[in-house]
Amino acid sequence: MNRAGAIRTAIQTGALAVALAAAGCAGDDDAGDGDGGLDGGADGDGGGGACLAPVTEPAWLAADLARHVGDLAATPRASAAQRAATRAYLVTELEALGYAPRLATYESGANVVAELTATVATDTWLVLGAHFDTVTGSPGANDNATGVAVVLAAARALQAVSCRDHHLALVLFDQEEVGLIGSGMYAAAARQAGVDIVAAHTIDQAGWDMDDDLRFEIERPTAALFAQYQAAASAVGAQVVSTQIGTTDHQSFRDQGYAAAGLTEEYVSGDTTPHYPQPGDVAATVDGPYHRVAARLVIHVLARALGAPPP
Repeated sequence: MNRAGAIRTAIQTGALAVALAAAGCAGDDDAGDGDGGLDGGADGDGGGGACLAPVTEPAWLAADLARHVGDLAATPRASAAQRAATRAYLVTELEALGYAPRLATYESGANVVAELTATVATDTWLVLGAHFDTVTGSPGANDNATGVAVVLAAARALQAVSCRDHHLALVLFDQEEVGLIGSGMYAAAARQAGVDIVAAHTIDQAGWDMDDDLRFEIERPTAALFAQYQAAASAVGAQVVSTQIGTTDHQSFRDQGYAAAGLTEEYVSGDTTPHYPQPGDVAATVDGPYHRVAARLVIHVLARALGAPPP
């Protein structure tokens, strides 16, 4: 498809800003930053300020994660009405952080997308995402309010990274539970529009650690992506192992030829929630300290990938 046709397709799926960036039609460098107005600078440091990959736990992190999991897991997120209410919640939360989120709609649903622009001229993107839907009858605290909460925490924390060499798309995917539909639509639209996605990172189930070893599985990473997670794990005091699971949203990006990795609890190793996908998957079963380490791990990985040096 020619570039104009790709942009029309992206408009139809709600991915206009991504397509415009790919086509070289982006507006001002600070448009849609969601970062309090940091100006882009040629030195990649946003015109000054701290440029660090955070290691210590933000003072707000525990409360934010717990609130988001509690709010999201108050009801299942499976029916059309439940998913619509969840999207409204996510839009409100992202707006409160200073973003301008939009709905990337398709025939059976809609993803929620927010973007943090680079501080240098670029057409390259990173994606960070998690699915917000559940199976019928499950409140989905671990699957996957934990992942959504991590994305929202990263949306807050990464605004402070003032040297961003790539744009960042924060995407909350719809309909993962019925065949990776939302992520599939997003990834396919990005590929059709010629978007240069350097890597996609997803989180699915990050709230169970019965043996307290702070170990996470990184699903189907490239060697380079796994090295990023190893470095981040060392920085925040976690452990990571690589697995070959391809049954959640990161697979949609791999199917389109993009590098991708998924973070999860020890699903393959067996240290995973017994409440999946049951009515008992409630907020009280989420391991708060482990969930916080998951968020710190993801924030560190993305900060380094965006361009922040190690502390």
